Amino acid sequence: MQQNHHHNQNRTQKRTARRKKAKRKMLILGVLTVGVIAGGSVFAYGQYMKNKMEEVVNIDTIYNGISVNDIDVSGKTKQQALQELQQEADVHLGSQKITIQQQEKSWEIPFSDLDVKYDIEAAVDEAWETGRTGELKERYKVVTDVAQDKLNIPISYTYDKQKVTQKLEEIAQEFNVEAKDSTMSRKNGAFQITEEQKGYAMDINKTAPKVEEMLEQNTGGIVEPEVIVTEPKITKADNEKVTDLIGSYNTSYSANAAGRNENLRVGCNNIDGTVLAPGEVFSMNVGLGPQTYANGYKDAGVYVNGKVEQGVAGGVCQVTSTLYNAVILAELEIVERYPHSMTVGYVPLGRDAAVAGDYKDLKFKNDTEYPVYIEAYAKDGKVVCNIYGHEIHDTGHKVDFEMVFEGTIPKPAEKITKDATKPEGYRQVTYTGKTGSKVSTYKIVTENGKEVSKEWFSSSTYRATPDEVTIGTKKAEETPPPEQNATPETPETQNTPSSDNDSEEQPLIVDTAPIGAE
Repeated sequence: MQQNHHHNQNRTQKRTARRKKAKRKMLILGVLTVGVIAGGSVFAYGQYMKNKMEEVVNIDTIYNGISVNDIDVSGKTKQQALQELQQEADVHLGSQKITIQQQEKSWEIPFSDLDVKYDIEAAVDEAWETGRTGELKERYKVVTDVAQDKLNIPISYTYDKQKVTQKLEEIAQEFNVEAKDSTMSRKNGAFQITEEQKGYAMDINKTAPKVEEMLEQNTGGIVEPEVIVTEPKITKADNEKVTDLIGSYNTSYSANAAGRNENLRVGCNNIDGTVLAPGEVFSMNVGLGPQTYANGYKDAGVYVNGKVEQGVAGGVCQVTSTLYNAVILAELEIVERYPHSMTVGYVPLGRDAAVAGDYKDLKFKNDTEYPVYIEAYAKDGKVVCNIYGHEIHDTGHKVDFEMVFEGTIPKPAEKITKDATKPEGYRQVTYTGKTGSKVSTYKIVTENGKEVSKEWFSSSTYRATPDEVTIGTKKAEETPPPEQNATPETPETQNTPSSDNDSEEQPLIVDTAPIGAE
C-alpha cells in the first residue's frame, strides 16, 4: 500500500513538471511572438520615417525658407531662381546711382558706369546646394531647420575702383574752378579793380572712398565731395594798395620805320597790364609772346653776328630796355639781364637790355610786399614804361645811375674777301667794324638831395667787330707794244672803285630779337 502511495506521488510530480515545462514553452513562444510583432512595428516606423525624410529632401526645387538677397526663392528651380534674380538685379542696377553734390551743382554716376557685376549664379548655387549634402538624417535636419529658421543668402558683387577714379576725374573737369586773382586795368589815368575768386578742386583721393563705401552697401545716394580750396595770389584789397608810380622811363623812336614801329606797339601791348604778385618773377620773353609773324611782329633791323640785318620782331629790345630802366628806377630786383652785343642809341651805355631766342631774357622779381602793375605803350615817337606799386620811401628818396667807362676793345684784324673778278690792287671796304667797350654802371641813392650810397650795379661789354674788305686778285693782261707812227687811241676813263673808309652809318635804333640773332 505504501508502494502505491509512493508510485502515485511520483506520477503527480512528473505531471507537475510537464505542466511547468509546457508553460515555459508557452511563455517563450509568447515573448518571441511579442518580439516579432514589436520588431516589425519598429521596422515599419523606421521605414515610414525614411520615406517621409526622402519625400522632404528629394525634391527638384529649392527648399522652403531660403531667400537670396531677401527674395524668396523656395519652391523654385535653379533656372527659375536665376531668371527672377537676374531681372531684379537688372532693375536694381538700372535704378541705382551715386550723386556727387556740391551746393546747387550735382553730377550722377550710375552703377552701370562703374562696372558693377552681381554674382547671381553663385548665390543660386548656394541656395540650391543647401540641404543636399551629407546623410539623409543630416539633410533632413538642415531642410527642416531652414524651413523653420529661414536662411537669406546675400549676392556678392564687384565694381571697378579704377572706373570710380575715372568718373570722378571726369566730374572734376567741370567741378574744379581755378582761383582768380583780382585784376587791374588802367583807363583814363585811373585803375579799375575786380574782385578775386577762390579756387575749388575735388580731392579725388578723399572722395573716392566715400563713393566706394556707398557701393559696398549696394545702394545709391548723395556723396558730398572733399574739396581743396585755393586762395588767390592777389586780392582786391591788395590791388587797392597800388597807388603810386614807383618807376618810369621813356625812349624815342623814328616814325620812318613802319615795321619796327609796329613791333614796338605789339611788344608794348603784350606786356601792358601785367600784374606781378609779391615774390613773382617777370620774364620779358614770356611777356612779349612768341616773336613770330603769326603773333603780329614784322621784319625790322636786328643784330646778327655783329651786323644789322632784317629779322622778325626787330625793335622789341627797345621795349625791353625801356622797361629795364623803369624797373631799376623802381628798385625791383633784377634776376637776369644781358646787354646787346653792340651799342644801341636809345639808352645810355650800360643801361640796355637784350632779348634773343631762348638764350637772352630780361627777368625781374617783385621783391616788395605789394602787387606791381606794368603800363607800357608806344605813341607819338615815345616808348613809355611805367611801374606802379606802393611807395615805401619818403618823398626825398631818389635813385640815379652813373656810367663809368672801363676801356675799349680794339677791332680785330680786318676780314678779307678775295674777288677773282676784280684786278689786283682793287680794295673796297664793304663793312666798317666797330671798336668795343667795357662799362660799369653804379647806382646812386640820395635822400633829400644828399648822396647816401653809391654802389656797383652792373657791367656791360660791347664787342668789337672787324672791318670787312674785298680785294681783287685778277692779274692784268700784257699789252703788245703799239705800231710805230700809229696814233694811240685815247682810252676811256674808267671809274675804279676807291676805298671807302667812312664808317658805315649805323641806324640809331637797332637791337636783337629773333632766335639766331645776337
